[in-house]
Amino acid sequence: MSRDEESAPVSGPAGEIFIGMGGWEIPSFGNVFYPPNAGRGFRKLEYYAQFFDLVEVNATFYTVALSPVQAQRWIEDVQANERFLFTVKLFRGFTHTFDAAAKDALKTQYLLESLAGAKKLGCLVAQFPVSYARTKEHQDYFLKLQNAFGEFGLFIELRHRSWDNKDFYDFCTVKKLHLVSVDLPALPEFMPFQPSVRQTERYFRMMGRNAQGWKSGGKSGRYDYDYSKEELENLYDHILREEHHTQRTYVVFHNDTKINSLVNGLDLKRLLKPGRRFPAPENLLLKFPQLREFCTAVNCKL
Repeated sequence: MSRDEESAPVSGPAGEIFIGMGGWEIPSFGNVFYPPNAGRGFRKLEYYAQFFDLVEVNATFYTVALSPVQAQRWIEDVQANERFLFTVKLFRGFTHTFDAAAKDALKTQYLLESLAGAKKLGCLVAQFPVSYARTKEHQDYFLKLQNAFGEFGLFIELRHRSWDNKDFYDFCTVKKLHLVSVDLPALPEFMPFQPSVRQTERYFRMMGRNAQGWKSGGKSGRYDYDYSKEELENLYDHILREEHHTQRTYVVFHNDTKINSLVNGLDLKRLLKPGRRFPAPENLLLKFPQLREFCTAVNCKL
């Protein structure tokens, strides 16, 4: 089997399906996903793009200092993967601290325009904390974000259960607001998983279901979770359920603590394309030998 056949795009009746991780500079990936002793000049993103077609840029949540020059470097890193896309997390000044200024919006737009101009932008994700409960003021704020960033495919992620409301869903339909389907532990304050929101594009953020980890407050504990075969099959069913309405689906795994995100991402690829083999780093197969059933170790570019 050729490398091209192994790494063929994942797509299906639900339109194009992009699977990836919540970043490429993730400490737990270390020497298991990335090669040990890679040497000077090694580009993690370039390496990552050999295995996945999507990444969520998390650094933009913390700063607006990333420039179009940086975006161009990312584009160069992934040029060997023609279908690779970036989704970008919106600066926290717009979603958490609410101290973003007009200049921050402009800087964000410049960065997004660079990715969009190269046809490498998937969408923009505005993730709000669980403390952001439903009020009219909070709801109307989404329209301001849409006005500023709507051209970049804005998705809104809400975590407080008060948003699980028919009137709000109707509001989103009328205003053409796209919602993230976020998967969180079954805790009283959290939004339930809403995988079947009817949209032309859908975004699944898989955060893990470690309720105890979220209660303890430790970041590593929150994302210490391995999706079971049954849970991934359920996700697969949801991805295909709205096949007649969806043109593109993004799936991002954030359960990184023990690098289960990588394994779950490859497992979902297997479900979407049964019988196909996918490339994977040798060290990852050594740690998770079950992947050898449908993955092939490859000599990757260093």
